[in-house]
Amino acid sequence: MNENTSNRRGVIFIFAILFLVIAVSVANARVEKNYKNTAADHVNLIIDSIDFREDLTRLYGRMIGVPHTSQKINRMEMKVGSSVFNAEDIDGVDFERWFQWEDDGVISIEVDFKAMQPVKSGTLIIETARGVDSSRFSK
Repeated sequence: MNENTSNRRGVIFIFAILFLVIAVSVANARVEKNYKNTAADHVNLIIDSIDFREDLTRLYGRMIGVPHTSQKINRMEMKVGSSVFNAEDIDGVDFERWFQWEDDGVISIEVDFKAMQPVKSGTLIIETARGVDSSRFSK
């Protein structure tokens, strides 16, 4: 009977450690919502949220454009104070490839930047085939 009790305690201990590791990992990820940003000339990007993780920072947003027209995003960067973070990857469209706005003129995107501390404000610079857009965002 002591052997069964010892085994149960070992299993409970392992699960407790596992749940602790999961809780710490989840606590390190912080999603910030309710950003407001200014309009731009060529591509308007509405920020839905920014996920500040240990390994990267992911911006979730919606690009707004004129339906049935084309556009190309060459690169994107986020300026926060004196720091500049270049976009490393984008999902929804591809960097340096033409895409077309659908009927509603909205494209959902995810943009990855290097890991950074949560920010309250900054500037998004979007270099397009038609010019460079600058949009301030803040909480």
